Amino acid sequence: MANNAALIDMNSKKVKRELLFEERQKKVLKKTLDTPKRKSYFILIILLILLVDIIDNFTTNAPGNITSCFIREFYNLKQMIPGLEYDTAYNKALGSHNGLLMITYAFGLITPFYKALGDKYGRKPLFVASTLGMAFGLLTIFLSTNYVLFIIGTCITTFFLGHDIQILYILEEAPAKHRAKVYSAVKALGGLSSLTIPLLRDVVMQNNEDLWRNIYLYPGICAIIITILVLLFAKETDVFVKERYDYLQIPYIERKEAEINAKENAKKSGIGPAIKYIFSHKELKALLIIKCVFDIAILVVQNFESIMSKDFGFTTAEVTQAEWWFPVFYCIIVLISGVLADKIGRKKTILIFGSIVVIAFSLFIYFNSYKVLGKELNTTLCGIMYGLYLGSYWIGRDYMEIMATEKVPTEIRSSIIGAFALLVYTGMAIGCVLNIVCPFIINKVWIYSLAITVPSVLISIILLAVKVKETKGVDYNTITE
Repeated sequence: MANNAALIDMNSKKVKRELLFEERQKKVLKKTLDTPKRKSYFILIILLILLVDIIDNFTTNAPGNITSCFIREFYNLKQMIPGLEYDTAYNKALGSHNGLLMITYAFGLITPFYKALGDKYGRKPLFVASTLGMAFGLLTIFLSTNYVLFIIGTCITTFFLGHDIQILYILEEAPAKHRAKVYSAVKALGGLSSLTIPLLRDVVMQNNEDLWRNIYLYPGICAIIITILVLLFAKETDVFVKERYDYLQIPYIERKEAEINAKENAKKSGIGPAIKYIFSHKELKALLIIKCVFDIAILVVQNFESIMSKDFGFTTAEVTQAEWWFPVFYCIIVLISGVLADKIGRKKTILIFGSIVVIAFSLFIYFNSYKVLGKELNTTLCGIMYGLYLGSYWIGRDYMEIMATEKVPTEIRSSIIGAFALLVYTGMAIGCVLNIVCPFIINKVWIYSLAITVPSVLISIILLAVKVKETKGVDYNTITE
């Protein structure tokens, strides 16, 4: 230990700056600890989280609901007559667009390193930044007069969507025994806000594909207002304040000695150590691999609008009608998932909703192609299945993240989430490549979407059943390894 201490130059400018920052932070944390939050604060923070999650849901789902609109505009397909030639041209345009989306995902690779700052500086700064970032991205897309600006706006939203810092807020602020129920209630109400997409398509887009940009304006303005509210009223999470203050109470030299020590090094915050930590823990590593396999389908499950409009000839108004059903059924199943997750466990919940993804997506394709029931009923059933399969997919994905947070200590939790977000890009990258190549060799979007989704989801839930233990009821404050 003496040798380790000799490696630390207490007179260096870097160490002095760090000590000054820590001293200031410790005073702020002490003041926060000494100032108990009002009982009403929990309601306030849940409302703020809900508002942010509403923007998050819109930003996530909007592009997939207007894909054909901007593809037809940016690739000059509006004058083409529907048919084999149009299908081929559309598929090539979609494949090219998916290729350009690789830029946005590459941009998103920075997100985990940014998110890891939450273990040092706190959750609130990232909470504010991610909300403001989404606002900026939404307004950039609204103002995009060309394809380049549209891609820039998409890069911005992709980067800040990757934070999901509001999820960490819920998980750290909610009581352990009600964590999943509180989480699911917020996610359900946030998901219900996706009703704004068909509403905006009806009101400001007027079901006119030329006016697709209009749906981004009002959510962008609302996101700016919500950012101000978060800045003014959100406080740091109790879990972070306590853990960080206790950490800073340890003398600087002792902390640094522990970090230099090889045995402790894998447990300090930061993306590099977090990755080492994940691969040194059998279940975390298994969960990572499972999530990578699951995320191979993350792009194709969002091909809903292209499947309906391009593959099966639904009009813009009919697609809008189907979209009204998605948030309703998403809200219902998310609420159910929260009750199930706290009652029967996270693991069984993922297995149930993973199975629903496969069944509902298959039925979605069936109802698109089966015209005997009539266009009106077919459109409704397509919307219901869309809500069930996509909602179930997000549920499975979210509870895998929750299970990961319930297996790691607080002081490295943000870093672990960041490292997970970085590593699962492996699965997303495979899915992205498939989503680029398949349109050039398979004429129908639904064929390759189904062929990618079913195996990836089934394999991941089978592996989860075999390789990962349940985490229900875990107290964040008691996790040490």
